[in-house]
Amino acid sequence: MNKKSIRHLYILAIETSCDDTSIALLKDDQVLGMKSASSLTKYPKYGGIIPEIAARSHEEMIDQLYRELLASLKFDFHQITHVAYTSEPGLPGSLHIGKIYAKTLGFLLSVPVIPINHLHAHAMSFAINNYGSIRYPFLALVASGGNTVIYFCTNPKKFTIVNETGDDAVGEALDKIGRALGLTYPGAIAIDRNYQKTKVVETIKHLPPDHPFSFSGIKVHCLNWINQAKQQKQHVDTIKIGSSALHWAVDDILLKLQFYADQYHLNRFAFGGGFIANQLFRKKIAAKKQWESHLTDLAYVGDNAAMIGFLAYCIIKK
Repeated sequence: MNKKSIRHLYILAIETSCDDTSIALLKDDQVLGMKSASSLTKYPKYGGIIPEIAARSHEEMIDQLYRELLASLKFDFHQITHVAYTSEPGLPGSLHIGKIYAKTLGFLLSVPVIPINHLHAHAMSFAINNYGSIRYPFLALVASGGNTVIYFCTNPKKFTIVNETGDDAVGEALDKIGRALGLTYPGAIAIDRNYQKTKVVETIKHLPPDHPFSFSGIKVHCLNWINQAKQQKQHVDTIKIGSSALHWAVDDILLKLQFYADQYHLNRFAFGGGFIANQLFRKKIAAKKQWESHLTDLAYVGDNAAMIGFLAYCIIKK
């Protein structure tokens, strides 16, 4: 392909890291359209995601979504200049489906195929549709699936991990607490929906801020709380336990963010990943007036192909 002939980049992006199948088309940094499907409704009876079911769902949906997207945009697929796909991290079977589809499409169109780190894409997702808003360096919190990590970002190809979870991620811990409380899966969403500040119990000791993220202590504390109440035939206050767990988890994240802001003499933050949709978290971040905070739009906090295509665009520009 003669690169000089390309006036605009048309990036076809594919996301299949976990339970969401997503296809997006970007014209440079602008999302022209996106089609997504989730297999999440298949998992409540299992209490968590089943990798085999997720992979089969991607296999069933990916080509259909691709065709629906191009048809809805009335877009000629020969105009595609790049294909981007999620290469890591994620469920191996799910990632494989997206990789094979992307490489096949790239081969048929004779265009470059760009592997994208799913977590790095979350870190950059705050600037989707607004490439000019990016200012380096910045600290990025990504809380998605089994990951809670803070990056120091200096360019779209340089993400240095400064802290990450050594056990349960924040969403995982809250999901497990929610399951123990009998809440609908995913429990983290139900806990956030039912949060009541007046119910919070202020009795937990946080680990030092430079310690790796660890939410298993909160999880174990709450599970013991629930089990003791049941053994003593006492009422299990679902709102009290869930609200306290969420409050403690958010406070722990904020303590770490402030610690690294001081360490790096930097108050510019980006926030991406499914947990960023949490109402309490967004409220707490908004209250940090001394921070320059960039929260990802709710349309892009979950796993989506738009962020994959956007990071590919940033890398190409770099």
